[in-house]
Amino acid sequence: MPDSRDATSPRRLAALQRDAALARLGRVRRWLIAATAALTAGIAALVSAVTPGRSGAATHAYSSQRAAPQLPPAAGPGQLGLQGPAQAPGVAAPQAAAPGPAPAAGGGAVSGGS
Repeated sequence: MPDSRDATSPRRLAALQRDAALARLGRVRRWLIAATAALTAGIAALVSAVTPGRSGAATHAYSSQRAAPQLPPAAGPGQLGLQGPAQAPGVAAPQAAAPGPAPAAGGGAVSGGS
């Protein structure tokens, strides 16, 4: 039986190859993540430079060409159909308690009863 510590054994060689492949995959993954982030930033910078928006130098050139629209004056309560009460609110006189609903004949069902 071959010694497991021998560098030329098939199991040891397979483990070394596996470790090397995993290390390569890790490096490739890191480079892909960095490249994706850089590409995303580049596309965002390109789009922000090409399209007029609210930030950067494009704002000043774009906003100076158009004037803000004039708004109508604020409407008063009468124009909105609002009116005050006919008389000022006061303390209401106590009213007699109205009788509650009449109990149902025959006992009726009771919640939770058996």
